[in-house]
Amino acid sequence: MHAAKLRTELVDPKVLNGQGDKGKSDELMRHVATLFALTATHCTEEQIETYSTVMHRLADLVGVETRSFAAQKLSHLENAPQEIIRRFAFDVISVADPVLRHSPVLTDEDLVKISDVKGETHMVSICMRKSLSCVVTDVLIRSQHGSVLIKLAANKGADISQVGLNMLRNSAANDQSLFQELSLREREQVASGPETAKQPEVKSIIDLPVLWQQIAPLIQESMYDLSRHSYLARYQFDSSLAKADRFSKQGLLENGILRQFANNDQFADLVCGIALLSGFPHQIVARMMSSLNWDQVLCLFKLLGLPERVVQEILECGPWMLCLSRNQCTAVIARYRQLTVDAAQSEAVLWSQNGLLLD
Repeated sequence: MHAAKLRTELVDPKVLNGQGDKGKSDELMRHVATLFALTATHCTEEQIETYSTVMHRLADLVGVETRSFAAQKLSHLENAPQEIIRRFAFDVISVADPVLRHSPVLTDEDLVKISDVKGETHMVSICMRKSLSCVVTDVLIRSQHGSVLIKLAANKGADISQVGLNMLRNSAANDQSLFQELSLREREQVASGPETAKQPEVKSIIDLPVLWQQIAPLIQESMYDLSRHSYLARYQFDSSLAKADRFSKQGLLENGILRQFANNDQFADLVCGIALLSGFPHQIVARMMSSLNWDQVLCLFKLLGLPERVVQEILECGPWMLCLSRNQCTAVIARYRQLTVDAAQSEAVLWSQNGLLLD
């Protein structure tokens, strides 16, 4: 539905101004949240802004139960309006819980602020997210809330710094439940392979943007057109570029954000994030990441210094999630584990001579 129609046909100005009865405000909030959830993937930026304005106004008028309903509807949407998601995240826990657990809109900066301002219950919900960066987990661990530490230790998708891990071990000495979760976590990490030993990230000495300038003359113009690609044509890369650029300008475009994109199957956002980090055009990165020519894209990941864990989660996103079996994923990860930075650099030098295989 067009944004103007939302204003004129669905929204009674008297309701938005708090002049109608409360029942109408609750009914309208439920209706608008449901409509947005159904149409979100087709909404323009203008329409999203309209939904944001309407729901933000209504959130101040409706009851907790209705706000909780709206939060549930919006919690999994990657293009949910940021302002209303943040509004819900700071609300009472029955409203905040679904967005704290699931919303891909919340950034590390948001999660840190919420952890600082709100209490233990909000932190527990944050601990339930599919992935968490060290920036967030360090703050959660410093809270020293027992329930927070236990949930965090149990979350295999949470990155924990060495400082944070030492604090957890100290706390576990006096908490049997935390000791059990932390012991299980560490046993599983040891069993899953050498990556979990937190090998230092080694980035390439190659300047990737400069490398791309050497490769660009070898790339056919048709490779920049994704509109006829059997898989990539479905994505709206322009909005994803804008999102990745916002994260980059805020200094937040790093492994934690890439993991968030991958875990929420935000393939276009993931592509654009990697494009900005590498200096390669997003169209080229998209083709590399939808190809079964593993070595090229694994070399790019290695040159970016992506940890094995991030690469594993990337393999479960977008086209690879659809075409890779578990055994194939294991084989690709094994290849990435064996790939050295020196080998990746040697391969990249050949790209500047021979181009890339993008079909």
